[in-house]
Amino acid sequence: MYSDVLSHLCYEYRYDSRNRLVEKKLPGKGSEYMVYDKADRLIFTQDAVMHPTGKWLFTKYDKFGRVILTGIVGGTDRADMQNMISNNLIIENRDGSGFTKNGTPIYYSNDHFPYLETVLSVNYYDTYPPYTPSFTPTITNLPLLTDDSSLNVSTKSLPVASYVKNIEDDNWTKNYTWYDTKGRAIGSHSINHLGGYTKTESELDFSGTPKMAITRHKRLDSDPERVITENFTYDHQNRLLTHKHQVDNNAVEYLAQNKYNELSQLEYKKVGGTSLGQGLQQVDYKYNIRGWITKINNPNDLSGGDLFGYEIKYTNPVYSSLTTGKYNGNIVEIDWRNSFDNILKRYDYTYDGLNRLKKGLYAEPDAVNPQNGNFDEYLTYDLNGNISNLQRKAVPVSGLTSTVVDNLDYQYTGNRLNRIVENAMNDTGYEGGNNLIGYDVNGNMADMLDKGIESVQYNHLNLPKNFQFMPTSVFGVTNYVNLSYLYRADGTKLRKIYSTRLEGRNQPTNNTITDYLDGFHYNSYESVTCITCRTEVAFEEQAYQKKDIILDPGGGIKPLTPVWRLDFVPTAEGFYSFAENRYIYQYEDHLGNARLSYAKKLDGSLEITDKNDYYPFGLNHIGGSKGFLGSYKNYKYNGKELQETGMYDYGARFYMPDIGRWGVIDPLAEQYTRWSPYNYVMNNPLRFIDPDGREVLGDYYTKFGSYLGTDGKDDGKVYVADGTSKDKKGNTIAVNAREININQSELEQKASTVYGESSAYKDSVPLGTELKKEMYAIASVHEQNDKAYGNSSASAEEFRDTDKADRNRTKMQIAVGAVINARTGGVDYSNGASQWDGAEQGLFPASDNRKSTGRFELHMNTMGWNISDAHFEKWKGAIGSGFQAPQVKAATTGMNKGKIRLNSTAVYNKTIFWKATK
Repeated sequence: MYSDVLSHLCYEYRYDSRNRLVEKKLPGKGSEYMVYDKADRLIFTQDAVMHPTGKWLFTKYDKFGRVILTGIVGGTDRADMQNMISNNLIIENRDGSGFTKNGTPIYYSNDHFPYLETVLSVNYYDTYPPYTPSFTPTITNLPLLTDDSSLNVSTKSLPVASYVKNIEDDNWTKNYTWYDTKGRAIGSHSINHLGGYTKTESELDFSGTPKMAITRHKRLDSDPERVITENFTYDHQNRLLTHKHQVDNNAVEYLAQNKYNELSQLEYKKVGGTSLGQGLQQVDYKYNIRGWITKINNPNDLSGGDLFGYEIKYTNPVYSSLTTGKYNGNIVEIDWRNSFDNILKRYDYTYDGLNRLKKGLYAEPDAVNPQNGNFDEYLTYDLNGNISNLQRKAVPVSGLTSTVVDNLDYQYTGNRLNRIVENAMNDTGYEGGNNLIGYDVNGNMADMLDKGIESVQYNHLNLPKNFQFMPTSVFGVTNYVNLSYLYRADGTKLRKIYSTRLEGRNQPTNNTITDYLDGFHYNSYESVTCITCRTEVAFEEQAYQKKDIILDPGGGIKPLTPVWRLDFVPTAEGFYSFAENRYIYQYEDHLGNARLSYAKKLDGSLEITDKNDYYPFGLNHIGGSKGFLGSYKNYKYNGKELQETGMYDYGARFYMPDIGRWGVIDPLAEQYTRWSPYNYVMNNPLRFIDPDGREVLGDYYTKFGSYLGTDGKDDGKVYVADGTSKDKKGNTIAVNAREININQSELEQKASTVYGESSAYKDSVPLGTELKKEMYAIASVHEQNDKAYGNSSASAEEFRDTDKADRNRTKMQIAVGAVINARTGGVDYSNGASQWDGAEQGLFPASDNRKSTGRFELHMNTMGWNISDAHFEKWKGAIGSGFQAPQVKAATTGMNKGKIRLNSTAVYNKTIFWKATK
């Protein structure tokens, strides 16, 4: 029993004698191993899938500690690998001759473990590698940084090129970057694995904001070049006013014309059209006093020509008998309407005590039977946040009354979903089948027979590379279906191949192929005959053949050169369809879900090309209101692409909206240990999104710690800005943003420590200057002495459990501002202190000669102290009648015996700050 709990529910960590993490095991996942060099840099890693094969992922560095090479190498067990490099610095140097591996020359030495099996990526810094393509700016005539280090400024210290190999073959993508004399990237050239390219060039203003951008693209080097030109204008507060877009020599299109209110919130935007001041649609936004969006147009009135309206309610639901107002940011009611069916629709939401969604209650307020529950969803959870039961209603296509189409009981081992029992016996919803679900040793779902998936194979990034479906019978003939993917070693998806083949010799395999190249989507269809195939399946091998053959309509076979069609490319407001030669615009809700797509017809009128209504966890409504599919229409929930499996590809993981969970463990599960590593957005899909299946987004704050919003990029970066506006997905566009040298995880840890150690929580100290000084002083000390005092206290946990936006205008905001102040070199209210103590130290009488409790607790009682008169009176007054500490006392034990090592520097509330003498 204990071993099962340990294996399925616990995070395990093991360290070597130098306190380096050498083995870890996450819940439901096999052990992972780490090996370090003499400088404590991570060189080898191995997961549970690689372990039986003896293969390791490796990383090599240059003398500055920058990653230059990654790849795969053969090896032995962890102890042997560690002994091999323990006394070595794994450093390689630039080498003009270099070596060749996996079909590409690599201009570095290969002195350490030269027996490389596979090189996956190469990074170049300072100087460009041989055969770098030339770059001449066409937008500006400003000089570029060169790699001549004898000049005052050069590319020294900057990344200049990176090569990334395909995982499944030896083709490479080569990326080059050029900089202006301020060190800002203004040009790039990416040579794709097919030989084509994507070139970008930007014109920046003095603050680094783009004024113009040009993208040039080819799939193959022999293809005609496609050119996209974008122009941006801004107001005096650097807020985006207009965004113009041009494809090749077509007419210039205004993607957006923005207007802001006095708080820099987007008041409205005019979308589409070729004329300034006009638009195909005007999208109006409303906000509440907390800055939360409440309306996108007006769903109660689309008479002005609006195609879509959307309203969010936090505290004021109309159906107050179904739900009650929430003040913590949870959404309790949403209304929406599109002009396609012109039906006002509503969801009311209820939550449990952990802010997990319990019910999504559907209604049509203007109908004869408003609370019809046509698309209700009900959920219960276990303590880890795994869904225990999900019930879902729908209106059958042939019927008028809703019925329960899903009543799913989830069965688990730990957090792994072993089986879903369908109690509704209705094939309209979840496929059912009550089959066991298999997993590999990395915790990845290896099959799901309920969905007809016979096997799933993964690469070393735990991304699915192949789905093999169970054979199905079509008019007595067996049909084989396969779905395969091609990735770069950085996880970028390059190709998808959906294959079908009927049983029998010489039966053709029909491949629908999609290429993903820097946002440009291509598709092709081919019919390939496998001469050797009988009834076995050989899809993946066929998919990557260099030379293909197809059936000749006149009989026999002939070589095939597939005809590729450039389908579409995304824009800031939707897509440009090359196939249709027009712009596709989208209405998206606050989560980035595609709600309605529209375009202009030749006669100038608008047509709706797609519409989507979703259950709370992202499944399209079942029945007559189901959305359309194909091309850009596959980008739906959260703006992600819907796959042939019914899953959404988020980048790092695939999400299953019909069961509300992921199929693989969160790559960053250790940052969310309170939750199942398979749960979706902490089971609150109305409030949160998961941008790529991993973690939080980059965030913007004011210098005072007020949370402004997210930039929509999953990079964990932290920015300080003077103000913001919003883009179409609700992501933040910042005014005068400056990145600061701290990531979001570190900011959370430090700010929670500041909050936990201050008087804000335990002493109910009111907001004011004294509390601000106390927190700012703690943050300044913590910046110099980074031992995480207090970060596990109840108050620190409360901080981390509070949504970023909900910290605004509270004491928690001060804690964030304090960390930002300290990290950016602001005022040090501690007056140069090196540590602090709280009220508990002032309660010890002079006769108390206790020793330190160890770890990091080098408090005043172990070092001896001297408190100035002013500080002594202030500290004593703050603590009150229980205060007993003397003003001066030498240490009585330990290495400081008889010494006074601490002098007071400041007192705020009940916290005293010390500066240690040498």
